[in-house]
Amino acid sequence: MTDRSTKERKLMALMISDLELDLVQPQMIEVEEEVRALPDEELDRTLASRLDLPYPADEQAMGQALSRVEEPELALGAETGSVSGTTDTGHEPRPEEQEG
Repeated sequence: MTDRSTKERKLMALMISDLELDLVQPQMIEVEEEVRALPDEELDRTLASRLDLPYPADEQAMGQALSRVEEPELALGAETGSVSGTTDTGHEPRPEEQEG
């Protein structure tokens, strides 16, 4: 049985892909809030629809379909509990930040 947090992450990954969002965009906060606010039944129904599965979806079929959904490189809120709490520390320095 797939847990709710996995379902939330996978649905967010699908939405990010659809909306072509960058993980640092303010819309990410909206996406996260919308997904977390969904009742369990609506979350399952939305995932089933997005994954072309009948609703109610068989748990095994849902799990297999979810395993094929690629999540962004960053684990969405895994460490902080929120996408908005993540920080990009691996950026290239801007020209004015470079020495020389």
